[in-house]
Amino acid sequence: MNLKLLFGAFNAIALMAAGSVAAQNFQQMPIASGFTADVIANGIGSSTVSTNNDVDGVSYAFVARDFQLTSTSPAITYGIPVDGIINSVVAATPGLSYQLASLNANNSLRLSAISDVGTLVFTTPKAATKLYMLAVSGSGTSTVSVVVNFTDGTSQTFASISLADWYGGTNFAIQGIGRIKKPGVTPATGDDVPSPEGGTNPRLYQSELAIDAANQAKLIQSVTVTKASGSGLPNIFAFSADLYSDCVPPTLQAPASITANSALVSWSTPASAVSYDVYHSTSNTTPASTVTPTYPGVTGTSTTIGGLNSNTNYYYWVRTNCSSATSQSVWSFAGTFKTACSTFTTPYTENFDTTSTGSSTNNNAPSCWSYLESASFSGYGYVSASNSYSAPNSYYMYNSSASTGSQMLVSPPTINLSDGTKRVRFYAKSGSNGYTVLVGTLSNPTDLASFTQIGSAISLTTTQTLYTVNIPAGSDVQLAFKHGLGGTFRGIYLDDITVQDIPSCLEPSAVTSSNVTANSATIGWTAPGTVPANGYEVYYSTNNTAPTSTTVLDASNSATSTTASAPLNSLSPSTTYYAWVRSNCTATDKSIWSASPTTFTTLCVPITTLPWNENFDAMASTGSAIIPNCWKQTPGGSSSTYNFTSGNASQQGYNDPKSAPNYVTIYYPYTNAAYLWTPTFTLTAGNTYEFTFFWVGDNYTGWQNEVLVNNGQTPTNATSLSTFITPDQTATGGSDSTNYTKVTVTYTPTTTGDYSFGIKAFNTTTDPYYMGFDDFSLTMTTLGTAETSAKKNEVKVYPNPFKDVLYIAETKDIKSVSVMDVSGRVVKTIENPGKELQLSELNSGLYLVTVTFKDGSKSTTKAIKR
Repeated sequence: MNLKLLFGAFNAIALMAAGSVAAQNFQQMPIASGFTADVIANGIGSSTVSTNNDVDGVSYAFVARDFQLTSTSPAITYGIPVDGIINSVVAATPGLSYQLASLNANNSLRLSAISDVGTLVFTTPKAATKLYMLAVSGSGTSTVSVVVNFTDGTSQTFASISLADWYGGTNFAIQGIGRIKKPGVTPATGDDVPSPEGGTNPRLYQSELAIDAANQAKLIQSVTVTKASGSGLPNIFAFSADLYSDCVPPTLQAPASITANSALVSWSTPASAVSYDVYHSTSNTTPASTVTPTYPGVTGTSTTIGGLNSNTNYYYWVRTNCSSATSQSVWSFAGTFKTACSTFTTPYTENFDTTSTGSSTNNNAPSCWSYLESASFSGYGYVSASNSYSAPNSYYMYNSSASTGSQMLVSPPTINLSDGTKRVRFYAKSGSNGYTVLVGTLSNPTDLASFTQIGSAISLTTTQTLYTVNIPAGSDVQLAFKHGLGGTFRGIYLDDITVQDIPSCLEPSAVTSSNVTANSATIGWTAPGTVPANGYEVYYSTNNTAPTSTTVLDASNSATSTTASAPLNSLSPSTTYYAWVRSNCTATDKSIWSASPTTFTTLCVPITTLPWNENFDAMASTGSAIIPNCWKQTPGGSSSTYNFTSGNASQQGYNDPKSAPNYVTIYYPYTNAAYLWTPTFTLTAGNTYEFTFFWVGDNYTGWQNEVLVNNGQTPTNATSLSTFITPDQTATGGSDSTNYTKVTVTYTPTTTGDYSFGIKAFNTTTDPYYMGFDDFSLTMTTLGTAETSAKKNEVKVYPNPFKDVLYIAETKDIKSVSVMDVSGRVVKTIENPGKELQLSELNSGLYLVTVTFKDGSKSTTKAIKR
């Protein structure tokens, strides 16, 4: 079997990798004298003030980051660091740095002619195995010889050291430091203007001088540099050394006894060792020789590093304290280990969103979790950036061609996981209905055979669904999710795994909505195993943000029930709602809210106020398959799908909106028809209404539209208001290939009722196309008898404004009274009212009071509640 995440393997591999890097003790070699030129422009003022020479013989110098021509000049983001410290980027010498001389004094040994020579004297002589020279050649390459002078009067010569031009060379210690042109007698454009030179030039280069073994114990006093050849101008800036020591660092052994907060580290015993210093850190940066050890003066060859954080990578170094002349070694190679995960306590949740994604060739799992599979298993498991319940990630297990064996996701060890009081809640889905996942526990987190299944296999669907499994009493401390196999090439996804205590008050499940009207709906659910003594609480909102234990419930957002359903009233028409339910066991013990809300949209109410207009420009969202609010679509002909879209003109290259930015389009393929239906309107018998819209499209033969009207928003038994209409090529507006055809029809209903107008879009060609529609309107052009009667039946209400009671002056022939707020929401309906309308429950504000008479006519007036 294979455990794809092995902490022990990490430690061993990291230790071997660290052992491939030579132990080094880099130190800067400050220079006391010998520099001959200041070639770095710095500070405020002309470069001629802060330098006395150039780098290349043609007036160009280096520039420091603090250079400004004047105090108001913009600061630069490149250049020589102001502190003069150059951290080498050469890969072979990590941690090596140089210290330049003062930027306000001579800082370069500049050798302009062949045989020019100079000597740099070090402030403190030191023994070294290697010297590193920081230098460059201006205006071409050059060659120098370097003589290393020791305090005993001997020397070692390094001939033919090549220096690259300050542009484009390799083995650079730093690059992109910029330069500046020093003004001459006659200043020119571009003088004293610093330049970043593309961010990669100029450069300073690192040259290695390996000291012979016979000389490594000698103290280096100075170096003498001579220009040997080349057209370029050598500039020598600094030296550093890898110091020599006769005190040998120890060799680290593999760490052992790793716990969540400690690790035992050990090492070999080199000759002349008296004691050892140990240093550890979460950074892999080699400590300096001056750093204070974590554990100084350890007399044995091992020690326990304690006080660590769980599940954390650590690095450690050991050096030898000797009785010899140099007394102390450099730090050893870096060792590393990762502390173990601490045992988790409930509750905890893993949603996979903070873990890097894996792949079929890179199995992975969140920290402290692991992916486990049988030996030679053909499948894989990894964190995936798709098919999540909560974006962006989920966990994916795929068995590929494997039909036998096991693969599973294993949780961290959990305190008291199997004490009989814990449960796990998780979301899961599969690539096809019927794939299964098994939930169980492991007694050994690396042994597939130690899996104990809990209950039956869970059959999954293609939708992320919440599952809850109670963990029975036992002794195992790690939870596992096992692929149910059952066939080849099956993928399952897991998300939002929560391990928690079984609550004393259990939540309802399977929340549903039904009996949805314009102003009400019924919420239902499945009761938990233990029915709550105080019933249930329902929370609803137009926002999909789930409630929490601190959400305030009131009459405007909640309802209660002692059964497994509850009615919601006073809802707004044509509005999408979300509802959650929780159990109310006692006044202080309530369950969590149901995991997923039920979603429903209240029905639209007929439009009663004309004229009406719709240009779709105020729609909150646009895109494919979005139908404007309270509109409907019904396909005709075959069962093909018809999409309704809205958006700007670029959405369909051959359509333009009549009034930017939005319009609605119908896609009707081949010889099938599609229907677009407006919202419903309350129309009065005998009145004449004019329905108008613009057809946005070209004059393609075979594209036709017919206007219909009915009271059911279906093509069945709809009345045709026009013969088939084709685009008018002479209509004005549109792009070069698009025209706006205005379509106008009239309709006089014979009975008062609710009606919708429909457009039948029909294509007789063999090519599928979109056709756009925009700027709809409905107006009443002629009053019928009933409407004239309504004028006579105008009603009066008083007092206005009113406090709690509103009176109707005359109630004869009144059938009902409806009260609407300014948003159009009906807040109260009274059938067969008397003169007094009790409206004390309404909030202060403006209301529309509509009186419906027995003959079907209506009268609306405004009323203000104080």
